Amino acid sequence: MRHPASCFVTVEWWEEAPPDPMPTPSVCLWTGPAAGGGVLLARTGLAGTRRTAVLDEHLTVDADVCADAHGLDCADVLRGSRPRPPAEAVRWLAEIGPAGPGCRLAAVPLTGGGWVARGGTDPGVVALPCRVPPEQWLFASCLHAWLVSGLPLSGMLETHPRITYRQATP
Repeated sequence: MRHPASCFVTVEWWEEAPPDPMPTPSVCLWTGPAAGGGVLLARTGLAGTRRTAVLDEHLTVDADVCADAHGLDCADVLRGSRPRPPAEAVRWLAEIGPAGPGCRLAAVPLTGGGWVARGGTDPGVVALPCRVPPEQWLFASCLHAWLVSGLPLSGMLETHPRITYRQATP
């Protein structure tokens, strides 16, 4: 999946599996019974006026490639695209974010698998052992929607989410 430096993302809430064909690129986070058993569907772009299941729309910025300080300051979600060892990832999150006034989440993939994130009401970094590949950067947008729903990042550990995704079509 291509890593844009920044883009708008829409996250929809579905009680059941979203209809096929799924949009591309997209990531679905199946939340499990702890969060009501629904599906968060993240896709690039703004939803427009026809969708009724929109839970969240936000600006996500890849802090590893964005050199524009204004872009970093405007981000709702800061994400890293380069996987890091755990100690380096924790340092990166401490330095980068949530940094800007509107930023609610910062997340980065780990070299051995999983992600770490910081944001919401959790005071520190939360390690998420889920097997979401680093190139599935829309996962961070699902985490942001999780926070928008009023759930703590640490609650993600209890849900054992299942992830499905569609690559961008060439």
